[in-house]
Amino acid sequence: MAKELKSGYTTGTCSAVGAYIALSLLLDQKIEDVLEILTLDNTKIRVPIESKKRCGNWARAVVLKDAGDDPDVTNGIEICSKVKIVEQLPDISRGHRFGNILIVGGRGVGLVTKKGLKVIPGKSAINPGPQEMIVKELTKLLKKASAENLNLIVTIYVPKGLEKAEKTFNRKLGILGGISILGSTGIVKPMSEEALKNSMFAELKVLKANSSRDWVVFLFGNHGKQFCIQQNIDIEQMVVTSNYIGFMIESAVQLGFKKVMLIGHIGKAIKVAGGIFNTHSRVADARLEIIAANAVLIDEPRENILKILNSNTAEEACQYVEKKVELFNFIANKVAMKSREFSRDEIQFESVLFNYSGDILGYSDKFYDMVEEIKGE
Repeated sequence: MAKELKSGYTTGTCSAVGAYIALSLLLDQKIEDVLEILTLDNTKIRVPIESKKRCGNWARAVVLKDAGDDPDVTNGIEICSKVKIVEQLPDISRGHRFGNILIVGGRGVGLVTKKGLKVIPGKSAINPGPQEMIVKELTKLLKKASAENLNLIVTIYVPKGLEKAEKTFNRKLGILGGISILGSTGIVKPMSEEALKNSMFAELKVLKANSSRDWVVFLFGNHGKQFCIQQNIDIEQMVVTSNYIGFMIESAVQLGFKKVMLIGHIGKAIKVAGGIFNTHSRVADARLEIIAANAVLIDEPRENILKILNSNTAEEACQYVEKKVELFNFIANKVAMKSREFSRDEIQFESVLFNYSGDILGYSDKFYDMVEEIKGE
């Protein structure tokens, strides 16, 4: 029986808990080492406090991020919440103001610089969910202490935020200088596939929102970036689809893209040629069979077909093809055709296939026409 995966809590929850504890210190409220909090999806969770400190008109609390069993790069890092009581709230452009509460990102929290995200450009990358949690908790505490008129500056900072941000999609999304404070529910559920899809959709959405271009390059993996550089194709328009090419095609349709260039290794691309749009090996793996079937269609010798079917990998199978140009151009055209059909003819697709050495195996008929079209945009 599979082990039940453990949930955790978001950086947004950490920030809200820390802010609540910091304000409690300032209001001389009873402080616990563990705070029970109601998340945005009405789940009660208990969050331990790593440390707390008060100094005059400000206080700070630190909570360690717990991602549960989700493979999150922020797991275990310090999320710090500093609350300061002031006579008048300053005008801090990157801050988020809610009446007498100003929430701002400090060291290690990114600044949004591109359109298309939940936070507008110029503001600290603290998403609406965490903002709501922080305001809700602080408002509740102010009311309890009959101190609703106090002006509060809440600064969220993450000492290792800049370091951890380099392992996320933030830079490509236009979030600079640190991580994002996230959480639509407050709970981290160990569903890394869903999280990855959300990140890729966000990346694609940012591309569309910040440019008038109606084209994008989909990479099946990291192969192909050098090809784009050599062809003078803007690498800022590239998105790695991982195994989720079908999801990304649907996303491209939803966002209004009209042209997609598909670039990748034969091992992933060959599955798309067979109509497989989740290329994870546990979902479907017919690489050798699809190569062999297409080789039959171009009259590849029978002995080569048998060698292809008995290969260990798609890369090895390529070695046994005599009519390489004919076969791989044929397959590249199928990749483009199947993708266009999957988009319900909403998008024009062209493709190019590589091996691990970076050599071009084949390309669709109008691939280089598309290259020339998009180079001028």
